[in-house]
Amino acid sequence: MRIATTTIYKQGAAELQRHSNVQAKLQNQLSTGRRVLTPADDPISSAKVLDITQAQELNKQYAVNSQTADSAMRLSESTLQQVSDLLHDIYSLAVKAGNPSQTLAEKKLLDSELQGQYKEMMSLANATDGVGAYLFSGFKGSTQPFSETSFGNVIYSGDDGQRQMQISGSRQIPVSESGYQIFQAGRTGNGNFVNSANAVAPGNSGSGVISPGEVVDITKWNDPAHSQKFKIEFQSVDDPAKPGKPVIAYDIIDNQALLTDGVTANPNFNKSIVDGHDYTAGARPVIPGTLNNYPRAYIPGGDIAFKSLATDPVGVPPVAAWDYGIKMNVTGQPAVVIGPLGTGPTPSGPVSSGVMDSFNVDPSRSNGDIFQTMKVFSDALNAYQTSPTGMANFQNQLNTVLQNTSNMLTNVLSSQGNLGARMIETQSVQDTNGDLKVQYGQTLSHLQDLDYSIALSDFSLTQTLLEASRKSFSQVQGLSLFQYIS
Repeated sequence: MRIATTTIYKQGAAELQRHSNVQAKLQNQLSTGRRVLTPADDPISSAKVLDITQAQELNKQYAVNSQTADSAMRLSESTLQQVSDLLHDIYSLAVKAGNPSQTLAEKKLLDSELQGQYKEMMSLANATDGVGAYLFSGFKGSTQPFSETSFGNVIYSGDDGQRQMQISGSRQIPVSESGYQIFQAGRTGNGNFVNSANAVAPGNSGSGVISPGEVVDITKWNDPAHSQKFKIEFQSVDDPAKPGKPVIAYDIIDNQALLTDGVTANPNFNKSIVDGHDYTAGARPVIPGTLNNYPRAYIPGGDIAFKSLATDPVGVPPVAAWDYGIKMNVTGQPAVVIGPLGTGPTPSGPVSSGVMDSFNVDPSRSNGDIFQTMKVFSDALNAYQTSPTGMANFQNQLNTVLQNTSNMLTNVLSSQGNLGARMIETQSVQDTNGDLKVQYGQTLSHLQDLDYSIALSDFSLTQTLLEASRKSFSQVQGLSLFQYIS
């Protein structure tokens, strides 16, 4: 068979080119450390590499987001800790203010300290993250959350939202707080109900101080069939055991005008829950020698139980057994009225010329405002009087300050707890992101990294084949029939 010289040249050149290409590819692989340089090298692995690379980049972004979220929450937590410390200071100041031996001048000094605490609280409530975003404005990071119209009257301009950050494919975590929920939505009173002295002018004129009270049975207190607004009213009556000798008695009056639906009139409004007397129909009749015109004898510091007692008088018609699940006490001497509403004799305590002392019981609300609480505290310090009535009014206001401050502290601690839980979650996600980073790296290495031992062996073999091709081509190139013509 005859083979054309051009065929020999083409075949030799093709072999040289093929081995050179293989060697060049191996050189490229060795220099980059990658087995898959183009999709043509391994289409399946190349597709997997693309997917994993995208997931890897997304994981990197989640890791950055997690660190950013953690930093933001740590700053909020640090600020809330300062708020918590400040609330402790305010509470301690209120306890200190309760010292009855202090003069009005000393109360003024305490108010000066309170003014500084107020300014510090405003500053913390409007804290930023260092780049201008407010910590406690909800979604409105660029809006100052709190502004003051006057001392203690503070408007919240943020919202109830929480800015969120994506820290994983399935989790967005809140990184901001609603300032309203922290500073202006604490529970009032003892968390279930609020006791307060009569605030209708001229107010109480005796020395009675009401305690915060406590819930004995929460189920009974929250019974939808029960009212949660009452008035405890005091009056002078005859002592049944010693006719003609006055004692102070009290009644508990339903003070809830509408039922829980907010529309239907309460049929028991302004009626005694002890014996059913209807005050709307008129004052109690004067019955000398009996407590019936005010059904319960007042014992300073004794329990005022919101339930029927064996010693209660029998109403007309009789009142069924009742229990609202709460109790409290009053200390001091509430003022009473002597005249048409009383029995005539003057008790040993203070006497009002027209309005008997009373205290209100209302359901707690989630609108406890720390700024308003500080205003109440400041007003009480500045209005302090050393008379028995003045000291009682001050103590009643101080009890409100102590309760609300304690509730606000609970509110802040709850927010700190929520932040702490989210920071733990963020740290867990960061750990997971780190594990994924390692896993993605290992998978990519398995799919595209070069096995140097195999590659070097292949490179050596290809180099040998290339040298052989060059040598054989050189020898074949020298063959010609003209060498045999002489």
